[in-house]
Amino acid sequence: MNLAIFAINLDRESGRWSELCASAEAAGLTLQRIAAIDGRALAKEDWAEIDLPTARKLSGRDILPGEYACYRSHIQALETFLAGGDAYGLIVEDDVLFGENTIRRIEAIIAAVPDFDAIKLTNHRMSFFMRAVETTEGDEIGRALHGPQGSAAAYLVTREGAQGLLSALAVMKMPWDVALERFWDTGLKVYSVRKNVLGFAASSKISGIAGPSGSYKFARLGGSSRLSAGALRARDELRRLHHVLMRPPLPREIPDYARDDAPRNSLLVLLAALAILALVSAVWREADTYRYAGLALTLVAFIRWLRVDLWTYSKPLIGWVGGLCVGWSLYVFIRLAIVYFGTHQLGGSEGIYMFPLFYATTGFALLLFVRQPARLVLWFMILSLVFLAADTFYSDMLQGTQPVPRLFNNPIHASMAAGFIFLCTLQFMAYTAQRTDLGKATKNLHWALATAVLLFALVNIIEMRSKGVWLALALVLLLLAVMTLARGHRRELLVSGGVLAAVAAGVVATHNVFWSTAGDTMIFVKALVPDVLRHGVLPAFDRAIASDTVPLAAKERLMLWADAIDIWKRHPIFGASSSWLTEWQHRTYHPMIFNIFHNGYLEIAVRYGVVGLAFFAFLYTWSARQVLLAMRAKLIAPAAWSCYISTLVFFALTILTNSNNRLAMGEAFMWFAAAFGFYCFYARQQNNLVAPRTYF
Repeated sequence: MNLAIFAINLDRESGRWSELCASAEAAGLTLQRIAAIDGRALAKEDWAEIDLPTARKLSGRDILPGEYACYRSHIQALETFLAGGDAYGLIVEDDVLFGENTIRRIEAIIAAVPDFDAIKLTNHRMSFFMRAVETTEGDEIGRALHGPQGSAAAYLVTREGAQGLLSALAVMKMPWDVALERFWDTGLKVYSVRKNVLGFAASSKISGIAGPSGSYKFARLGGSSRLSAGALRARDELRRLHHVLMRPPLPREIPDYARDDAPRNSLLVLLAALAILALVSAVWREADTYRYAGLALTLVAFIRWLRVDLWTYSKPLIGWVGGLCVGWSLYVFIRLAIVYFGTHQLGGSEGIYMFPLFYATTGFALLLFVRQPARLVLWFMILSLVFLAADTFYSDMLQGTQPVPRLFNNPIHASMAAGFIFLCTLQFMAYTAQRTDLGKATKNLHWALATAVLLFALVNIIEMRSKGVWLALALVLLLLAVMTLARGHRRELLVSGGVLAAVAAGVVATHNVFWSTAGDTMIFVKALVPDVLRHGVLPAFDRAIASDTVPLAAKERLMLWADAIDIWKRHPIFGASSSWLTEWQHRTYHPMIFNIFHNGYLEIAVRYGVVGLAFFAFLYTWSARQVLLAMRAKLIAPAAWSCYISTLVFFALTILTNSNNRLAMGEAFMWFAAAFGFYCFYARQQNNLVAPRTYF
């Protein structure tokens, strides 16, 4: 390109000029010399367009003659550039050197940043650089969190930028190199390169402004002036931080997150996929595998974010909800620590309430590594079929007895796992019906797989005889039926009709199982509800507990709930934290020796009161909204939203009668559900659907 280059050079620095011209000639460039003002030959009384009192206040020292002369020389160079007709100008000082690739790098910078006022091409210091874009020549352009960066030896300007600099910096208040980069004060679009585009000559080691004697040291002011200057610099540094972090300077790079065609480490992506499957593995086998998988995903994503993404503007940011999760975890930790150091009491399953610390980062891991979600879902279905088939008790089913599962601690847990798989399979079938990229044979295989999983899940749900799961599943199926009717897609209606027919046939075929398991409970609930409405919760519970007609399982739950509510009543707002266990030893009823309330909401309320319930209610409402908005933006499949909301409602219903949020399955679901909400939030950020001001 034909780039106008203006080189500032003192008449007495002929050696520097010769060296600069030689490097320019070797690079095929032509220079226009700007005769620099000589500070030594200019009396201080003749200085014009300078606010000396302000300059002394801001710098904490006197302005040197060389600094004033340098400032006016750059003003002169900008005026000379504007007198011509070029669109871009390069201002250089005489202690730089051109390289053979200098012009290519500058052309690439202009192509990458079409809208700018000035771009610094040399810096003496670069601390905590935030990249906005990267050019085709590999130069990173952005801004630094810490400064001043030093040096105005080379910078690129546009005509609008030169006019803006002349207007904003007409009166000198600080040295030119410092004033040039203060974009937060001038309002100009001033950026920097991370690595210098031009080199420095050996002569640059001796400052043409301060000279070899170090005049800066002798120009310093003492006492309160230094303190005042330090305070002003601190304020400037804070303003720089705010503008660099909160106001991305350029259109952000298009990130490669979750793009299947993006360069990637295949082994790392494979390991991450296995970790994601392990994170949801609690529906196949009740174990703590999900914790190790979740922590591994979080750690890898956090390291990647620190090493790469933190220093770019293209990174997704956790937003104030992510900050709320971190703050909640810190709050839980502090309360646990206070109780522990006061009583040495840790309670039971208290650490799970600090898991929100990992939710946002796990969502980032999903964004990084979920390249082909359809394959992950397919493997989830295949593994679900394998584990369900392995854990189905065929002999017990034929004999009509309740089995004892091998992979779960009790039938209730196994039934809940089958319920999750059942709901996911429904949406897998809906997704298969919607896909147009599958061949007929492949689609038939998907149908066969889904049908097998659905039948195995239904059999396990029935034979494990969990009344809470039956009720929750019935209500969720009603919700899904309404959602399907509202959408009105013919294929989905056909699939839903077939599923409902299969479920109805299963219920009819095993109606004796349903009635023998849940009949007495239904009669009891029918009598309890009016009593609660007339007399209140605890009085109704007390009467039911004293009654001989109430089923034993229901009576035990009522005792646990009544005792838990008593503790909650004493700590309604913030809960008792882990000290609840001390109060639990003095409860009214002693139905069992264990300390599980068989109600997930009471588990939270007793520990963290209304505040805890509000936090988790808000978190999952927000997450559900993010998934819905991502679906509407076509960032995820509609079936993903249906799967998310159906499993979320299912889980919320099951914890009414069981402390499923204290199970591996419940903990894993809460982790994954929140992480998927953040994943959708990040995906919307990358799709520019979330304004930068709405997140940190």
